[in-house]
Amino acid sequence: MSIEIIEEQIGRFLASEAPEVMSIKGAWGVGKTYAWNRYLGSAKNQKKIALQKYSYVSLFGINSLDDLKFSIFENRVDRQSIGRRPTVDSFKSNTAELLRSLGKKSLPLFSSNASIDHYYSTLNSLAFLSLEKSIICIDDFERKGKSIEAQDILGLITQLKEQKRCKVVLILNDESLSEDSSIDYIKLREKVIDTELRFAPTAEDCVKIALKTDKVSRQLGANIIKLGINNIRIIKKIEKLSALLIPLLKGYEDKILSHALRTVTFLTWCYYSQSSNTPDYNFVINRTSTFGDLDEDVALSTQQQFWCSILRHYDNFIVDEFDQQIARLVENGYVDEKALREEAVALNEKICAASSENSFQMAWKKFNESFDANDQEVITCLSDSFKNNAKYISPVDLDGAVRLLRYLGKDKLATKIITLYIDKREANLELFNLDTSAIPAEIKDWEVVAKFRKKYIQLSAKRSILDICDRLLAGDNCSEDEDIQLSQATVAEYVQLFKSQKGQKLSQYVDLCLRFNRLGGTTEHQELISDKAAEALRIIGRESKLNASRVRRFGIKVD
Repeated sequence: MSIEIIEEQIGRFLASEAPEVMSIKGAWGVGKTYAWNRYLGSAKNQKKIALQKYSYVSLFGINSLDDLKFSIFENRVDRQSIGRRPTVDSFKSNTAELLRSLGKKSLPLFSSNASIDHYYSTLNSLAFLSLEKSIICIDDFERKGKSIEAQDILGLITQLKEQKRCKVVLILNDESLSEDSSIDYIKLREKVIDTELRFAPTAEDCVKIALKTDKVSRQLGANIIKLGINNIRIIKKIEKLSALLIPLLKGYEDKILSHALRTVTFLTWCYYSQSSNTPDYNFVINRTSTFGDLDEDVALSTQQQFWCSILRHYDNFIVDEFDQQIARLVENGYVDEKALREEAVALNEKICAASSENSFQMAWKKFNESFDANDQEVITCLSDSFKNNAKYISPVDLDGAVRLLRYLGKDKLATKIITLYIDKREANLELFNLDTSAIPAEIKDWEVVAKFRKKYIQLSAKRSILDICDRLLAGDNCSEDEDIQLSQATVAEYVQLFKSQKGQKLSQYVDLCLRFNRLGGTTEHQELISDKAAEALRIIGRESKLNASRVRRFGIKVD
């Protein structure tokens, strides 16, 4: 049933005073309640609601008919207040109106000797009597309490229609009904339900219902439609997370924001969707290489192959460093602003590089987007991309390109590209640290691994102990190579390190170097670091009585 017919039927339902029961059924999250509230609000604004009173009740947690009846009463509002939450004032108004309608005849019902249970029971009964000619929405039929039967709820709905001349709309996820509730609903719906609507909107319908028409919403809408997302709860989640990204990316190129919106749409869908047809979130997060589909070492299941087809359809989606920051937002609900901005700058440079003729992305397109006999063209383009844009190519994509070249019988070219890449990226030491890399398992080519490790050792040897300590103070873990290098530093170097520091940094460096002996469970190299640092402090302490006092703060006594 099209969304236009749904809207038309709800409009007709609201515009008539005739007692009627309508059910709106559909899968989880498709926006049944959201659409009902939107069309209800629209009808209110156009003054096309026939009855004066409205009440919305969720069956979630309701365990008795008495609770349901009273909930309908206490949530009832005037037609002009539709869209506002019921309040204590609206409840007082309902109660006052009820007592006025009963007049003095109600006084004997509230005897001063009566118990609280009697008061509640009496008020409950009177409240139900007042529910004349109201529009009543009963939501979450599938989430009713275990102590209340589906057939009793349907019986009450019939009573509201026939005795109270109400219009009742029942909203339910018929796919999640318990077996007994489903049997009761199917058995009784012919007698109870006058109009039954199946709410199964397309992605286009959901975009129209849930999103605005501004520039950002149009971009989100295009992404949502491309993925076929027809779950309004997820769409609203995408919209909410996007709103957190927009102010942080205002100063960057439009392509950065477009990339962010594309990523947050896809990752939010994968993270929250309950459908087996949606790619698994962890599977997607681990797709960090352009060449992921070519990896013969990984046997993909039929379902994973289907997920890969979705990734290809969504502009060959892979996760880069910028996307990983958005993934943290999806998982945690907040974003690391500093890290996001740093990756945005790097992504901007990549986007500029991608526009060149010799870009890595262009080489990948030549491979991926045809079955032409253009082997040499693909190889040449791939090779040229490393000559011109190695700075913007990740180690994972280097590894994938090398393995593709080996498969094509180009081992010498593969070696040449590895050497070229390392020469152009040697300013970035941590790029070659496979022990602390976030994606070490993705680097599989033996020559890439070997040369990365060799380069890391060579570059590490050139680093001062100050450089290593700065990195450790920034929160990074200490690798075995760094342990060895720190342990090989002389006592004189530690003296120089400590005496070169001022302010809080002095204590931070000293505590960093002494911490291994304090923690226990240390290696031979770590014990040597602490021993040399302690000896350096003793040397400094011998220089003066003042320095002897200073080093005592760290538990070091001068002989």
